[in-house]
Amino acid sequence: MIYKTSALLSLALCSSLAVAQTSSYETDDGWRFNPEFSIGAGYGMTKLKDGDFDEDEAAKKAFAIVKFNEFIGLEGAYIDFDEAGNDQLSFDPKGVTLGLILEAPISQTFSVYAKGGQMWWDGDARLELGPIDVADDYDGDETFWGVGTKIRLAENLDLKIEYERFNFEISRNEIDVLQPEDIDMDVDFASINLQFTF
Repeated sequence: MIYKTSALLSLALCSSLAVAQTSSYETDDGWRFNPEFSIGAGYGMTKLKDGDFDEDEAAKKAFAIVKFNEFIGLEGAYIDFDEAGNDQLSFDPKGVTLGLILEAPISQTFSVYAKGGQMWWDGDARLELGPIDVADDYDGDETFWGVGTKIRLAENLDLKIEYERFNFEISRNEIDVLQPEDIDMDVDFASINLQFTF
């Protein structure tokens, strides 16, 4: 599922890039529409919090952004969350996201922003309860949100510091009837990113 979603997001972003490269005009009231395209990557730490997990893990992400103006943009991202677990359960998810960015420039070199949208994920989960050993691949889609700051390092290069909140849910019936309750994890992701703008 996640590969189909990745392909659809890539197609959508490539279409947006084509629009960005060809659509630059000024309206009658003087408002200029001049989209720009950016790509980037980041690395950070996740904090998984629920009744079964409470630990820090690393995560990596790659993203592409189309900014329609200095305030509004669309971001597609791929995030590789590291494996987390305890004595009974391990979980190794990956996901793609599509989100709307609302940015507020503070100066020519500094801005703050908020974003939110949808994440499509899949991951391997393994449950070990005595003689019971169940492993399978699970997927889902959840909303997410985030906030961040962007600092201009050079003409086309920015440093971004982000905090994002994701959620993963797996029904106990999907895993095994011996699992006492649903898996419902909130995942905090703090990352440092480099972004290059064309």
